[in-house]
Amino acid sequence: MPKSNHPQKEITDYFRSNIFESLVAYTGWKIIKSSKSNGIVSQEMAERYVGIQKDYPNFFSLTEQAFLMQFVMLSLHSFDSDTRSHSLYKVDKQKTMAFIQQNKKVLDMLFDLRNKLFAHKDAISGTGGFTIPSINDMDQFFKNLMLFYNELTAVIDDSSTIFSNAEEVKHDMEYLFMNLYRGEHSRKFEDDTKWSWEKSNEKVSDVTSDITK
Repeated sequence: MPKSNHPQKEITDYFRSNIFESLVAYTGWKIIKSSKSNGIVSQEMAERYVGIQKDYPNFFSLTEQAFLMQFVMLSLHSFDSDTRSHSLYKVDKQKTMAFIQQNKKVLDMLFDLRNKLFAHKDAISGTGGFTIPSINDMDQFFKNLMLFYNELTAVIDDSSTIFSNAEEVKHDMEYLFMNLYRGEHSRKFEDDTKWSWEKSNEKVSDVTSDITK
């Protein structure tokens, strides 16, 4: 049987998009999260990023939550044990189980997030009963997942996928921050000019007498 007609190819094709979209969402979440950390960016830059997020608190809060929800749900789809769903179990169960064991720490946290916060909204546990994996741990998890995926597709259809385009969203987020910063700076400057100068009764043109009248 030609490799291109491998029965699991439909599943690996599906998870190519799934992993890509998950990485896009994770990268977006990571940018917002990292922008508020003095340990990742300088204090000056953190103040700029946080200032913009304070100017648009609802937007950034909802966006951060949406990115988080999307990457958690999508990344765990690869390991769905429901036989009715696509999963990497159906591509190679033994290798998938080994991957899960090797990445147990992160996956346990992600499943906890999904089951308690997103899927079932566990009212008893609230939001304090679990943690989000660290950025370093999540970075390594996605590296492992992409490598594992390519190991599977090398067997299925002799293919390999480069997911680097998924991280382009970080530049989109940076441009968003910069443009909002420019806009807010201009708006505040215009407001200050209008109310402290244009509308002021203390302008030199107002306080000097008109000798022709």
